[in-house]
Amino acid sequence: MKKTTIFSIYAEDKKGLIGQVLVYFNRKSYDVSSLNVARTDISDLVLITLEAAVPDQQLGPFTERLKKIIEVYAVHTYADGEGLKKAGFYRMAIEGLNNTLWALIGKYGAQLSSMGGNSFVICKTGSDSDLEELYRKLEGPFLLGFCKSGLIVEESLVPFEAL
Repeated sequence: MKKTTIFSIYAEDKKGLIGQVLVYFNRKSYDVSSLNVARTDISDLVLITLEAAVPDQQLGPFTERLKKIIEVYAVHTYADGEGLKKAGFYRMAIEGLNNTLWALIGKYGAQLSSMGGNSFVICKTGSDSDLEELYRKLEGPFLLGFCKSGLIVEESLVPFEAL
C-alpha cells in the first residue's frame, strides 16, 4: 500500500542536487506531490522537504538509498500528518472585506497578510484539510486565487546531532 511520506533531507548545496534526488523517486515511479528547498543557518547546507507516495515495504530500503547520495548528510521520514504544516494564501477581491470575513479570519486562525488596491491576501498555516476547510468557506465571487506552500515546521526536522 502506498502512503504519503514526508522526507526531510539535509544535504550539501551543490549544483544538480535536486535532480539527483528526484532521479531516485522517478526510477521507482514514486509520485512526488510537494518539494521545497530552503537554505539553513549552517553554511552550504540545504533542507529538502519532499512529500511522496512510497509503498510501506519499500520505505526503509529507499530511505537508506537516499542516504548514500554523496552530498546527503541526513534523511528522516515522517508519516503524513505528523504535525507538519503548510501555509495557504487566499487572494480576495477588496469588495469581500466585511465583518463576516473578519469573523472567518478569526475563527480559522488566519491573518491578513497584505493589502493592494483591488485585492488582499489572507494567510493561514495548517494541515491540508485545515486549508481546504477555509477555502470552502471563502469560495465564491470574492476568492480570486489560492496557493499553498510546501511543508513547514516549527522545529528542526533533523536533530543537529544527526548531521
